Order: sequence, then structure tokens, then C-alpha cells
Amino acid sequence: MTEINTGASREAIEFHYDMPAEFFALWLGKSMTYTAARFTRPDMTLDEAQLDKINYHLNAAQVGQGHRMLDIGCGWGTLLKSSVELRGAGSAHGLTLSPLQQKYISSLGLPNVSAALQSYEHHQPDKPYDSIISVGAFEHFVKPGIPREERLETYSELFRRCAEWMTRDGRFSLQTMTWGDVGQTERDMNRIHEIFPESDLPEIAEVIEAAHPHLELVSMENRPEDYGRTLAEWAKGLRANRERAIEIVGDERYKFYLDSCKGGSLLYRRRRFYLCRFVFRRRGR
Repeated sequence: MTEINTGASREAIEFHYDMPAEFFALWLGKSMTYTAARFTRPDMTLDEAQLDKINYHLNAAQVGQGHRMLDIGCGWGTLLKSSVELRGAGSAHGLTLSPLQQKYISSLGLPNVSAALQSYEHHQPDKPYDSIISVGAFEHFVKPGIPREERLETYSELFRRCAEWMTRDGRFSLQTMTWGDVGQTERDMNRIHEIFPESDLPEIAEVIEAAHPHLELVSMENRPEDYGRTLAEWAKGLRANRERAIEIVGDERYKFYLDSCKGGSLLYRRRRFYLCRFVFRRRGR
């Protein structure tokens, strides 16, 4: 397989994600999900919206009884756990570059759930997967400043591998931030590279173009309001638990996450960023 080195390094991932699980538990909600929820009703709580998002991806990837499921960028393991407990998956395997996340998932001792400290670039499954899900990892697969053709090559290689790893009827559900209604000057000035080092957002068109040779697009939705509201809820949770959060990570890191949530919420509400969910299936079925 082709070796790719255009994405964020393990050190860059650790900078943002390797905080104690106890800290994230203060403000992410019951699901411990550090990605946008899906608010399909005005009166939804954060926990209800996260469950809606989880079910959306399990449905989109058609996770079912006895299936093998892969989660690329598995976070704290919520989708892995949900695949087994809610849908009866036979196995759910996660990939992460965060040592603390991998250690946390392993400590749960969940049957049929596993997580590896591994990039998708080095993953070699022994059997095909029925379902692949990736939520909030795609943004880290390309560094800022990479030429468009090289970006497309990197994205396309991911999709090629996913197609190769899936069963004939396999499905891939992908959630990612993308650039929204912004020009190049505003992109260059954006602070996202400070919040997520060595990471850059794709264009919607780049995702579709890169996937096309390998995977058929089944559906797509663009709901930036979901992330705007999620980030506002996270900021509320951080402020409500300020003292304990500072005890765990310190004042500087507390302010870093709070400012990220407040600023990000505004940018999504202004549609500077989009929040997209793509569903793919293998070609040549």
C-alpha cells in the first residue's frame, strides 16, 4: 500500500486530544463524544442530539447483528460501544492516534470492542468490514499548504483503502468539517490551525471527487447549525464546571478549549465552516 505522510502527526493530535478523560467528561455530555451532535428538533438536549448522531451513523453504515465495524478516529469509543450494545455488532475496532483515548477504551473492558494506537495508513485488517465509520478525523488527514492535487491524492488513497477493506455490500459513513462560505484570504487568517495543529479542512467538492473512483455517494447532508449549537452547549458545560476543569488541566488550557468552543460556534452559525455527513458504498457491487 502507498505510504502517506501529509496528515497531522501523532504529536499534533496529542496536543488537542490528550487531556484526561475526566476533563472531557465535565462538558461533553453522557456520550463522551467530541464531535458535532445532530439536532433534529428545536427542543433537543445535547445528550439527545448526540444519540441522534450516533444512530444516524449506525444506520448509514448499516451496522447490524454480527457485523464487523471499523471506526477511523474512534475518540473515546462511543461508536464502538454503541455498535455492539445497540446493534449487536460482532466486533468493533477503533483506530486513534491519542494514547489516552486508546488507554481509556481498553480500560472499559467492553466485549467485542478493541482500539489500536494506529493510523489508517498502517492498518491491515485480517477480514473485510461490513461497516466503516469516521467522525471528525478527516480534518486531520492533510496539513495546511498542501497543493490541491496532493490533497486529492491523499483523500483518494483513504477511500481506496476503505473500499478494499469493505465487504461487497459494505457502507462507509463519514462526518467531517469542511470549508464553508469563505475566501482564501479569510482561510489563511483563520485560527483553526492553532486549535488543530497540522490540520486543514477539505472542500465538499474535494471529498466527493476523491471518493468517486472507489466509492459511490449514496447521500450527503450539510448541517453547520449542528456544530454551532454543539459548541455552544460545550462552552456552557465548561463554564458551569470552570473550577474543576482548571484543577484538572490548568487555567491556560481551560481558556483554550472555552475560546475554541465560543469562536467555533459563531463561525458555524455564520456558515464559514460547514458540517457534512457523507454516506458511501462500494462500487462494482
